[in-house]
Formats: sequence, structure tokens, C-alpha cells
Amino acid sequence: GVGLPSLSIVVDDGAGRPQRANNTGALYPSLDDDESYKLRITGASATLKARTVWGALRGLETFSQLVTYNFDTATYEVIPCTIQDAPRYAHRGLMVDSGRHFLPVATLLHVVDALPYAKLNVLHWHLTDTQSFPVETPSRPSLWRGSFSTRERYSTEDVRRVVESARLRGVRVIPEFDTPGHAESWCAGIPEVCPSASCRTPLDVSKAETFAVLDDVL
Repeated sequence: GVGLPSLSIVVDDGAGRPQRANNTGALYPSLDDDESYKLRITGASATLKARTVWGALRGLETFSQLVTYNFDTATYEVIPCTIQDAPRYAHRGLMVDSGRHFLPVATLLHVVDALPYAKLNVLHWHLTDTQSFPVETPSRPSLWRGSFSTRERYSTEDVRRVVESARLRGVRVIPEFDTPGHAESWCAGIPEVCPSASCRTPLDVSKAETFAVLDDVL
């Protein structure tokens, strides 16, 4: 037979919640996105319908996992079926801890690549902890003096790369800055936010400067 010629994808963004976009028009996933989809495959056609692009991404992942390779006939095959799917939980995440154990950007991108296979949609990025403050913060550039070393840091561009790679896969990036506890690493860049040279944690909440720093970072 001729086989399956194509997969038709229909996305009805107008039927869902208005999508958030940045100043370039790029869409970002959010907690209340509709990720439902319906996939119908017959012997002659295949159609994927979703209310949002994020649902379409989940449907494409399902379709890719239905395709198998037949070594005897040297052809790709897919079983006819109808799947109507929606996530049980809106937040389906994995946490990575690069505040305690530095992870190169290439490793983070591999993690992001893997999340859609299991239809996970959140990368919880634990950026800072007592051990390290590895991320560039333009409002307070001295803070990343608290990194493990000058080579174990994330520039603003590094963070953009991770976030953009995640966006294209329908994954939200949630950054975590530990504070006011677990914040000894902040003292290396801005010692005045810590109680004293011998008492390095938690951050000193009796100083107005501490709250000014927190406002700038967050």
C-alpha cells in the first residue's frame, strides 16, 4: 500500500486561554495552559488536534512514540488508533541543583531535551544555595563572586539559552534563589547583607540593604 502520507496538525489557539508572549512575540508556557490533544490515526491518514501549541507538542511526542521500525520490511510503522489525552497535573517537573553541584550548560540542555519524552513541563532550576551563587545578576554583579570558581558560572546569555531551549519544548523554567537561609554564598559578593564575618547565615533581616538586594535579585 501507499502507507501514511502525512500527519495533519490543527491548533486552535483562539479557543484556549490567551497566550503570554514576550516583547518579540515568542510564546511562553504557563501553569494554566491547556495541554490536551486528540490524535487519530487510520491506515490512510493521521490528524492531531489541540487547543494550544503546547498540547500539539504533547501530541507530537505521543505520535513519535507510536512509530516503530520493522527490520524485516525496512519500513516505519504506526498502529491505527485514537487517543484523547490531557495531563492529570498542570505542574509536572524535575529539579536540578546546580547551586550545590555545578552543571555545565550542555548538561542542562540535555536534561531539557529529555523532559518532553515523559511529558514533563517544568524545569525547577535550583540556582543558588549555601555552597554557591553561580548566576550572573546584572543588578548586583558582585554576587557571583560566591560561585565555586570563575569557570563554574552562568552568564545571562547561558540562562537565556536554557530558557529558550525549554520554551521550544513546552517547558517552563522556574529559578530558585535560596533565601534568607541557605544564603552564605551571597556574603562573598555582598558581605554587608550577612550578620557578621563569623555568622554568615541567614541574611541579616535587620538591614534595609538586605531587602534592597533581594528586590534587585528577585
